[in-house]
Amino acid sequence: MIELSSDVMLCYKSALNKLTGFKRRAFAAELCELYFDNSARKMERYLKVGRETIKLGQHERSSGIRCIDNYGLRGAKKKSCLIQI
Repeated sequence: MIELSSDVMLCYKSALNKLTGFKRRAFAAELCELYFDNSARKMERYLKVGRETIKLGQHERSSGIRCIDNYGLRGAKKKSCLIQI
């Protein structure tokens, strides 16, 4: 593992917080490969990024296939009301 200064770590944390979805996973996988010896656990410890996010990004990077996020199925669903008179 390459030692990173606290300023660089803060910069990477900030960038990861601003990115979402595929771009975030791709960036996390690249950082993990370059600085953390492909160890998702080390990166999770130092940058506070979920291991599963990193692993999915690594898988997407190695296979070349992007996983589709299904944000529509999350959260509370809107109820449709039919008014009968």
